[in-house]
Parts: sequence; structure tokens; C-alpha cells
Amino acid sequence: MEQLEQSDPGSLGRYRILARIAVGGMAVVYLGRSRGGRAVAVKVPHAEYVRAPGFRTLFRREVAAATAVGGTYSPPVLDADPDAETPWMSTEFLASVTLRDAVERYGPLPTASVRQLAAGLAEALAAIHRAGIVHLDVKPANVLLTADGPRLIDFGIAARTRSNGPAGSRGFMSPEQMDGDAGPPSDVYSLGATLDYACGPQHTDEKLRALIADCRRASDAARPTAAELARRSASLTPYAEHSDAARLPQPVMAAIDRQASAAANPPMRPSAPPGRRTLLIGGAIVLSVAGGAGAVLTGTGEESPSEPEAEDSRKSRNAGPAATAPTSPSPVPSPPAKPVTLEFVITGGGPLSSLTYWVNGRPTTLKNVPLSWRRTVEVPRPRGSVDWRLRLTFPSGKVRIRVLRDGAETTDGSYPTPATLDFPNLYPYDVDMGGSIAIPGPLPDAGV
Repeated sequence: MEQLEQSDPGSLGRYRILARIAVGGMAVVYLGRSRGGRAVAVKVPHAEYVRAPGFRTLFRREVAAATAVGGTYSPPVLDADPDAETPWMSTEFLASVTLRDAVERYGPLPTASVRQLAAGLAEALAAIHRAGIVHLDVKPANVLLTADGPRLIDFGIAARTRSNGPAGSRGFMSPEQMDGDAGPPSDVYSLGATLDYACGPQHTDEKLRALIADCRRASDAARPTAAELARRSASLTPYAEHSDAARLPQPVMAAIDRQASAAANPPMRPSAPPGRRTLLIGGAIVLSVAGGAGAVLTGTGEESPSEPEAEDSRKSRNAGPAATAPTSPSPVPSPPAKPVTLEFVITGGGPLSSLTYWVNGRPTTLKNVPLSWRRTVEVPRPRGSVDWRLRLTFPSGKVRIRVLRDGAETTDGSYPTPATLDFPNLYPYDVDMGGSIAIPGPLPDAGV
């Protein structure tokens, strides 16, 4: 969980926005709280998608699908406003870790955990299919691991009965989904791929291996239904006691506990010092001080007086020195604050089909990018944080992505991840990642 950016909303509907839970390719999910104190997750699509023709219709469908199935196996929808200037949807907040994050951070899950996961997700799919919904995006990033069992989230491309296009996530799409015509059996295939990811390439549990293989049969007619899968997976695991309902490894449970603690004590939004507000005008920072005149910090870091102060200064020079007025030394202007240097470095064996990088919300898109690729961006030193994001696609091979701040490495990741290397239909491989780099200290020349 991360602190809010200055550009993030302070409230949506009846909820006060407190922190960022996650940033994805399509939306930001915020931690919100009602006036009665209830914690919620508020999903807000990225502005670039909101402006696209037809998006609000799709978002209304997502709200409708999530409402129809929300409850035991998905977080229930509490409120939504698809027609607001900033459309949003709120669901119950669940302290959790996604299956993708759990495997990437702590490694494949043990057999007992995957068996329990299979039973929980099969029950979830059976309930979703009974409601007449096909999820169409079952994957590790859309599985929440909670202290009392898994939940399926993100009904952004869900459909009634069947899909009408090849939307989904490569590596987890069924053959018929890639052809653009998928029904409930496609979700079963995707569940098999998700369980395979949770196990890792070295798993040896024969019953679990057979169950996954049946889910991933090429013919949709040969796969078990979600209801059949729920009965079959239930036989693989005994009833869980309350104390170990999730059967998750200790590091994963600790991460869930940290999420719950962060929700109870969310990070504070960065703000200007009391009595000051900051405006950006033509490349200069204007500091307005309560009870006094403003001052302009120019691009060189020198402070120039506001108009009333300048007029007083001219009058003082024309009138000559006052006999009784004490003099004080002129203030020495502070040197300009050194900008933050953000550096992206991507290496690998082949070109990137596409690459978009954002710094503080400003995107730059490139096509057919040869590797190695390096880009350095200087950001005027703010108080708070610098927000960055990378989205890229490559057709084969591996890539390594590093992000450095002022020469110090903050992020280092290699893709595809080891857990996905044995997947069929792995390529083209998509990466969507981002982060926020905290910048401590006061505003330049703010006098604090």
C-alpha cells in the first residue's frame, strides 16, 4: 500500500480516499473509508481509457457482472458511479496478496496450499457460472489470497454466456478464447493454468497434476465443468480448520497481516507545510504564505519579490535611508534543488514490440525498440514522490528491467518469471509494472 499522489482524488462518492492499494494496466485501486468507518477498495479506471469511445458502456457491464456474482467468492460491490466525471466502483476491502505477487516474491506454493486453492477457486467459478457469467480473465493477478480463502476479482472483460472477441491474458487463455469464441469451459482451462503457475514447474503431486491436465485439455467438451471440478478438488483436501483456512505459507500470511495493518494505518498523503500552498506558473513555483505576500521561485532558484514588495522596495530606494531604521543583511538566495534523476534500463536478446513509460502521469510510447535500451529523465525535485510506470511487450526471449534513482537501483526484475517459463502460448509476453519513489524533505527555498 502506497501513499496518495497529489493528483489522486480526495474523495469519491461517500468515501474518503486514503491510499493506493495497487496500480494496474487499466485502473488504480484505492483504499477508501466511509463516514461510518468501513474500509473499501475503490477501483478508478485510468483517464486515458475513460476518454475512449464506448468505455463507459464496458465499465457499466463490469459493475453489473461484479454485482451479480459478488459475495462469498468475490468481494461484494458496495457502490458505483460509472457516469461520474471520474467513474468508480467500490467493493469490500480484503486484506490480501495476489497469487502472482505471492509466487513472484516467495516462490511456488506448497501442495497443500494449491489443493486448497483449487477447491476454493473451483467453488468460485461454479458460483459465477450459475449466475450466467463467464469471467474470461482467470489468472494469478486476479486471484486474491486472504486469511479465509481465495477470491476472484476483476470482471472487466466478463460476459454473459460467451465472449465476443479474443480478449484475455496470454498464457492463461484457452485455445477457443484465442479464437474469440469462449464460454464457461474457457474459465476452467484458465483455472488449470493458474493452478499450474501456483505449483511451479517442479510440482510432483500426481492427483493435482491430473486435475490440472484435465482442466487444460485442448477440447472444451473434454474438460470438467466448474461444478464437477469443485466436487473433484474437494476430495483432494480435508475440511480446513478455522486456524488454517487458507493453508498458506508463513511469509504469505505475514504479507496479508501487513496489508491489514497498512489499511488500519494508511500512509499520509504528501502535503505542503501549514499556511503554504504551491502553484506552478510558467515554470516557476509560487509559495503563498498565510498572512503575507507571495514570493516567486524562478527556474534558477532565486527568489524574486511579488508586486507589492517590489513597489515598497522602489519607494524605499527613492526616499533614501531612514535615520532610525535598522538595517539587516540581504538574504542569500538558496541554490536550486538538484532534480531527481530517474533512469530506466532494459536489456535482453531481442526487440520490444512496444514500450510505454510514464513519469508522474506523462506517457511516452515507442514501437519496435531495440535492446539494450536506456532512458534518463530528470524530474524537478518535488516533496512527496515520483510516480513511474512501464508497460511493454516482447515476442520472444527474456528481458531484464532495472529502474535507478540518482544512480541507486530501486527495481530489478527479469521476465518471463521462472514460474511461467513452461507455459504454452507464453508469447508475446506483456509486462506492466510501476512504483513510487519517496522524495523526503521540504520544498526548495520554502524556509522550513
